[in-house]
Amino acid sequence: MADITRINGEIEHARRLVARSRQNIHALNRADVATADAELVLSRQLAHLETLIGERNRLQQAETTPTRRRVLGGRSW
Repeated sequence: MADITRINGEIEHARRLVARSRQNIHALNRADVATADAELVLSRQLAHLETLIGERNRLQQAETTPTRRRVLGGRSW
């Protein structure tokens, strides 16, 4: 559980960084400045975010046990 909470914290931090980078790129676009380097950094941040989300999903899948899905009051045959 501690790993999932740590990864969730890292995901939130990465999302804030991505949002800040997007704002910076938007400001550079308004100032007519080249944004190729900033977009490269943004793509690396997004790739890192995707790996963190994948790791969190993997940990959540390993933590939960598969349960039998039944309708309440359903038939037992």
